Amino acid sequence: MRNYELTYLIPASLTEEEQKRISEDIASFIQEKGGVLKEGGIPIKRMLPQKIKQHGEVFSVSMYFYANPDKLQEIREKLGAEKNIIRFMITIKETPPAPKPVRKKTKEEPQKKVDLKDIENKIEEILKEE
Repeated sequence: MRNYELTYLIPASLTEEEQKRISEDIASFIQEKGGVLKEGGIPIKRMLPQKIKQHGEVFSVSMYFYANPDKLQEIREKLGAEKNIIRFMITIKETPPAPKPVRKKTKEEPQKKVDLKDIENKIEEILKEE
């Protein structure tokens, strides 16, 4: 089973009951196909920058679910057949890698200040040796 995100757009003209019915129908169909819902979506009203199928304002709904990849085509066909779904998109949600452990910085001993005269003396010693 893979982790998926389904996002779909429905007309803003639908009543709250119709929105719930669509969400419940989709959720039950996913479960019929052996999918497991992780999170159900709450409709969010959005203004579209460009009309889609004569709709300038829509509700956007996102659902997260687990399903077998071989059942995904049937789910897409069901979503495409639903007349109140303007557009939909199913994406694979990869599980994020485990975070790397944070290394704690150890306190470094403060460096001792060196006098310029000490450096000059050391340089002279080195040069005399050569």
